[in-house]
Amino acid sequence: MFYDNFKAACKRKGTNMTVVLSELGYSTSSTGSWKAGSFPRLDIAINIANHLEISLDELVYGINNAPSRTRKNEQVIDQEWFDIISRIPPERQQICKDFLRTHMIEK
Repeated sequence: MFYDNFKAACKRKGTNMTVVLSELGYSTSSTGSWKAGSFPRLDIAINIANHLEISLDELVYGINNAPSRTRKNEQVIDQEWFDIISRIPPERQQICKDFLRTHMIEK
């Protein structure tokens, strides 16, 4: 599961596992055991998630299975929103935030 989620996240980000592990200074020798179902150490998983700019939940559970985020007294945010937001290039995020703020209602 971790292996498949890692591979899918890399594909969405336009990279691959070998490149990510190399950029983080990790060996690629563990990918075979991950493919067989084992998980990396928590610190490695956190570093991979941070490097890919995704949540640890997404890396561990997958994009469609990650627990939904919710704030007190607010609606549950569905996975589609996370998928959309995660694909907005950094240089366009501010304009998107500003646009969405014009559609907010005060609670």
